[in-house]
Amino acid sequence: MTFSRLNAPKLTVRNVFNVLLLFILTLTSQTIFAQDAIDQARWDAGKSLFKSQCQSCHLPDKKMTGPALQYARERWIENGDYDGKSGEEWLYEWVKNSSAVISSGHTYANGLYNEYDKSVMSLFPQLTNEQIDDILYYADNYDKGGSAPVAAAANAPTGAVQSTFPMKTFLWILVGSLAFIALILWRVFGMLDRMAKEKAGEEITPTPPIWQNKKLTTLLTIVVVVFLGYYTASSAMGLGRQQSYAPEQPIKYSHELHAGKYQIDCQYCHSGASQSKHSNIPSINVCMNCHKNIQQGPQHGRKEIAKIYSAIAYNPNNGTYFADDASMDEVEAELIAYLKQDYEAGVDQTELDEALDAALAMYNKPVEWVRIHNLPDHVYFNHAQHVNAGKVECQTCHGNIQEMEVVAQHAPLSMGWCINCHRETEVDMGNNYYQVYEKYHEDLKSGAMDKVTVEDIGGTECQKCHY
Repeated sequence: MTFSRLNAPKLTVRNVFNVLLLFILTLTSQTIFAQDAIDQARWDAGKSLFKSQCQSCHLPDKKMTGPALQYARERWIENGDYDGKSGEEWLYEWVKNSSAVISSGHTYANGLYNEYDKSVMSLFPQLTNEQIDDILYYADNYDKGGSAPVAAAANAPTGAVQSTFPMKTFLWILVGSLAFIALILWRVFGMLDRMAKEKAGEEITPTPPIWQNKKLTTLLTIVVVVFLGYYTASSAMGLGRQQSYAPEQPIKYSHELHAGKYQIDCQYCHSGASQSKHSNIPSINVCMNCHKNIQQGPQHGRKEIAKIYSAIAYNPNNGTYFADDASMDEVEAELIAYLKQDYEAGVDQTELDEALDAALAMYNKPVEWVRIHNLPDHVYFNHAQHVNAGKVECQTCHGNIQEMEVVAQHAPLSMGWCINCHRETEVDMGNNYYQVYEKYHEDLKSGAMDKVTVEDIGGTECQKCHY
């Protein structure tokens, strides 16, 4: 086989981009064909039932008041048959009447009952087996429905694989890898071109150093300009946002303990969420509803609760409030007596002094909580509208708050994030709030529309959020 300059590959911008495009298409096609097909109608039906029947106690992929529903069917089947019935049959009975299944002595059912502090699951005798199947189908595939399905989870029985690798990081790695491959190809093509010239007896022009290559310099300049432009625009759009912001609060309050373990409803403390534009910061009086009796915490002992008592001028030793003219010596003596109970085996004077100083600094003063979620002044957001009319769960915007020891901002709270939510969120037209939309009700009955989203009722109009 002869090798001449005529059949040697010629390096051009088009060649390089063709190679990169082929590489990207190969990766993309592998991702697309790896995804499982979703029965969208069944997924939608299951989602609607899940939201109306299950969401108050369950999440698809995480424990809440009850266990995660994803792959619940497989867990019941794996437990095996019992008393002449399959695990799947027992699952249907469990959903419809869990107490009866527990009374039967079913091992797995009693294990669940004991694991969740013997909390009795609500009864759903009205659900058919087909409806339960739809709910479980949605729970198994909750992250694959809609217009952008993703691969199934790693432990799914279908064998599909779900990547938890951040997409943004993946794209940067991909771009860097492609740039590196392009550079290698550039040098290989150049070497082949020189070999062809040498074989043909042509004069070989000395190759300039890579940093003097005009084509490469131009390409790198374009890449740097595009990157800086993107970075500048992205930074400008993100100005003032504080996703993942988790400041230290003056009193260490654990949502994981209160909302998670003890299942205190969010609106017990944040009562304004369903009544006003703002979700209020609870007053210390709300804390005292419980902490008049609960004087020692499982994590911080009396140290943090002492701050509550000090802020409201409460004497935990006799159950009365300090008089307005009480001296600081009197307050200090009572707080020391209260705090010392954490050190019965021997007082650690340093820890005691620190706890005392922190409590005294807050005496008879409002607690200066650090605000976490902030919106610009020109943005209108109404908690009551979302909670009452929209039936939006707290976790939708605030994340799994019941799992947070220290609260952090979960969502970006950007305009794009809100708009996407309005475009995708289906409106519950059975809510009396939406009875005025007569045309949509008629279209739903006639089949002209299969659902109504927040966007359909004006949720993406400028004046909806900017006033």
